Amino acid sequence: MSDSRWAAVPPLQRALLQTVAEYGNKHPAIAAGVVVGSLAKGKADRVSDVDVLLLAEPGFHAEGEELVRAIVGERAVFHCWQGRHSEVASYWRYIFLDMTSIEIHIADRTADFPLAKPYLPLFDKSNILSVLEVEGPAPSHWDFPAYMGEGNGLVWELFDCLKWAQRGQRALVRHHLRKLLACMEQDPDIVDPD
Repeated sequence: MSDSRWAAVPPLQRALLQTVAEYGNKHPAIAAGVVVGSLAKGKADRVSDVDVLLLAEPGFHAEGEELVRAIVGERAVFHCWQGRHSEVASYWRYIFLDMTSIEIHIADRTADFPLAKPYLPLFDKSNILSVLEVEGPAPSHWDFPAYMGEGNGLVWELFDCLKWAQRGQRALVRHHLRKLLACMEQDPDIVDPD
């Protein structure tokens, strides 16, 4: 954690990252850990989420719950949502009562999981991070999908909108809410009351 960008990481997020680095680095199934998003860009604020990718032995992503629970520890949880990106990658998204949040993505180290710069290495036991690097910009909030997980990600998406609104990014909030409402209009499981 000698990169100068660490100085810009807010204290609560830094504590989360130190926990991820501690547990991930000592776990035999985890080969590397990397931070992406606003923390890696050096542009984090008090409500920025911690976006972490852990690269693991094939198949471990489906067994990562115990590691994730160790990382979360005794933090008071407001909401948790978990799922799969694909057959080789899973994720856990936590919102804590102190308004911090973390996304932990665990992918097979052999997965085709694009890693755009900038990213911030936590550890790289197998020197594999550079293999995943791709050219071009990292994903933008403007491009985020709406109504993730057929609506199971709704709390997370609304939390994102709250964070963007707090930063004064009203155009981004409007853009995402429009996408979200359009998707919700198509959901047959949402029935208006009579």
